Amino acid sequence: MPALPEEKMLVEQVMHDNPETLTPDHKLKDALPVYERHGVNCVPILDAEKRVKGILTIFRLVQAVRAGKSFETPISEVMDTNLVSIRNDDTFGMACSMPIDRMLVLDHEDRLVGVLTKKELIHKIYVAFRNADIHNRELSEVINCATDGIMIFDAEGTPLFSNDKIRSLLPDCDNMAAPASPDMEVVSDLLKKSVALRKAHSSLLEDCNGKQVVLTITPLFDEKEKLFRCVLSAQDMTEITRLQTEAENTRRRLAAFQEASHKGKKVIACNPSMLRLLREAERLGSVDSTVLITGETGTGKEVLAMHIHSHSGRRNGPLVQINCGTIPQHLQEAELFGYEKGSFTGANASRVGMLEVANEGTLMLDEVGEMDMSLQVKLLRALQEGVIYRIGGRKPVRLNVRIIAMTNRDLLKMVRENTFREDLYYRLNVIPLAVPPLRERPEDILPLAQHFLACFSKKYSTRCMIGPEEEQMLLAYPWPGNVRELGNFVERLTIASFSAGHCASVWESIAPAGRAAAAGAGNMRDQIKKFERQCIESGLAATSSIRAAARKLGISHPTLLRKMREHGLSVQE
Repeated sequence: MPALPEEKMLVEQVMHDNPETLTPDHKLKDALPVYERHGVNCVPILDAEKRVKGILTIFRLVQAVRAGKSFETPISEVMDTNLVSIRNDDTFGMACSMPIDRMLVLDHEDRLVGVLTKKELIHKIYVAFRNADIHNRELSEVINCATDGIMIFDAEGTPLFSNDKIRSLLPDCDNMAAPASPDMEVVSDLLKKSVALRKAHSSLLEDCNGKQVVLTITPLFDEKEKLFRCVLSAQDMTEITRLQTEAENTRRRLAAFQEASHKGKKVIACNPSMLRLLREAERLGSVDSTVLITGETGTGKEVLAMHIHSHSGRRNGPLVQINCGTIPQHLQEAELFGYEKGSFTGANASRVGMLEVANEGTLMLDEVGEMDMSLQVKLLRALQEGVIYRIGGRKPVRLNVRIIAMTNRDLLKMVRENTFREDLYYRLNVIPLAVPPLRERPEDILPLAQHFLACFSKKYSTRCMIGPEEEQMLLAYPWPGNVRELGNFVERLTIASFSAGHCASVWESIAPAGRAAAAGAGNMRDQIKKFERQCIESGLAATSSIRAAARKLGISHPTLLRKMREHGLSVQE
């Protein structure tokens, strides 16, 4: 344990230092002004060599006057020569143990450095304790203002101090001898472990008086590495967890707003039916009716949905997309409706669902045909009533959300097969929009290809061109994967342009179908060979040299020379 105050405090800290002194030859009357000036009741008497000869107290002076001495009497006749002295570096405790009202304080060379009186001692003690009491009260107030619970134990584990916060978390915190609650048993075990291992240890209480609390006990050691205190801090994680949840929910909402502002893809369309569809989508922006967009995979249903949102009064609100086909069925409800803390194993914090995130905006339900049947009922109720309940929650959440559902499946057929709810189908199919496949809108193929080519050329910092022959191949190919397949093809073509000769292999991936559709006859090998010859002839015709033609075709000069010989073309520069 640390030293007690009386063991640390020295005499020189409480004595009256630099006292005024007199000599034995001074008169009694000379002592009176000294008493008055310094408020003391004794005066040290020193000789010419500054050696202590005696002391003259007021009591001694009064006795002398009463005995008939005059104030002109030399002090040497009255002073007390039975001196009691103490060293200036002696402890305060030693001074208190001496049964003397006053003592002279000497240094180790016997020179006078001060006077210590019981009156002065009592005053110093009073001031020290008063200041200590004020300090302790202030410290207690400061600790009580702390957001963490704090508790201090002595070396034996006896509680010395507890602030208000720890008492609210652990009401029986003073009872360490026989812990009455499981929480205090944890504290007791944690204290024993910290003392035994001589280092801080922590533990998490999931339900500490209704709160999630992290307990940490830290042992404190004196200068001799001896344990003298242990400090328990209890951090209430409930508010921190709530703030984390709120931050996560805010992050999701912000992401939805950013998606709405940055995801507005440019709509490329030249086909008359596609243009009519876009105009219809723009008109739908003025209403909040639910829209069901159907079409094959990759036709651009998502782009059409975003086009509706960007032309609606909700364009400044969040745009949230959820793909029902990529989320496991047992997680779809939690993702869509959210959940409350503790509603299921692993729900350590509350979380808003996508419907809440999309409030005042638009929710795009992609692949809605993949939604679980039990969840379809809850979605139908949410659409009809505009109210949802989080999983495990009892508080209704009112929503103002527009739903745009998308699917590549025949929902009406699914209704007949009892794999999709009929009532939800008609609730979603308020305004049906069907996106035609790319093969039915050939006017859009080349503009889309050029658009993708510009985007990927910028992305990969390269230049890739599509010639007239290649354009015919693009138009002849049926594009079963629709716009998505076209975009992937152009990206692959752009990447292939990094290396000479690689572009030809990319074109070959669509050449059989493209050339066969264009020519209507011939086997695959012949069609590829014929297409390759046409590409070489086009490259040579468009440039002034074989080297320039090789660069245009994306192959090396030796490769072009070899292929020209194979096709019987002149190799003269």
